[in-house]
Amino acid sequence: MIIDSECNTVYFSKKLQDNFPEEYQHISEALAPFDYIKVNLLKGTKDEWARDYMPIQTAEKRLVKFRYQPSYEVRSKWTEPSAVLKANKLRADFSKHNINLDGGNIVKWKDKVIITDRVVTENHIYKNDQELLFERIAEDLQTQVIIVKAHKERDDMTGHADGMLRFVNENTLIGNRLKDESKPIRESIEKMLEKHHFNYIDLPFFEDKSNNHYSAIGNYVNFLEIANIILFPIFDHLDQKNDEALSIMKKTFPNRQIIPINIDAVGRDGGLMNCISWCLKQ
Repeated sequence: MIIDSECNTVYFSKKLQDNFPEEYQHISEALAPFDYIKVNLLKGTKDEWARDYMPIQTAEKRLVKFRYQPSYEVRSKWTEPSAVLKANKLRADFSKHNINLDGGNIVKWKDKVIITDRVVTENHIYKNDQELLFERIAEDLQTQVIIVKAHKERDDMTGHADGMLRFVNENTLIGNRLKDESKPIRESIEKMLEKHHFNYIDLPFFEDKSNNHYSAIGNYVNFLEIANIILFPIFDHLDQKNDEALSIMKKTFPNRQIIPINIDAVGRDGGLMNCISWCLKQ
């Protein structure tokens, strides 16, 4: 697997620039000093998101594209991945098993990925044979697949792994503070940590109680990592824990430049830095 810290190119949807010009300007200005990082805009998209419908880079010249048919959005809002690939002169190998899987539900390291079991409900034909589904994802990605329990849809619309945890290195994860998680999620992650001998670093999180079912505000773990840069979401919110979260990130990633960035307007729409970006090693 190609991990984001190995990448040198980041793509954002053209719709992000069109619909959230101030937020896109903040992102562009944050990345501008780093001339070894190339920034591109994706043509042919329907909204500001990028990660979910774009392929997974498993090797420098191998992109794997899964089917993108998210149950949490109506069909008319789906971006057509094939059209985006064509419009941007990109090529990908499609999943041999036609598996429906969002890119945001794949948290990767060089020899493994973590995915939530929301992928089961997105692939109904595997309901009675989940292990076969996981085996086929592993075959497509040519790597080990680790499964954790997803939040219920009422608590997390997408149920994606990138809103729960991320890799620090091959032995360490950083994610939402476990003591503040619901019991089923906490127990699932603790079981996974024990089984795979991972260390775990807690990040604070909070809920945006504005009655917006889509809001991702409060989710610090959904950061953008590329090369030695991390664009880290901070929030203008009464319950914000920005200082604590930044302090933990700087201790966890001492060799990275942690750049705080506020994109609350995008967060209210359901996603943050990882959701709006897609990285490549070129």
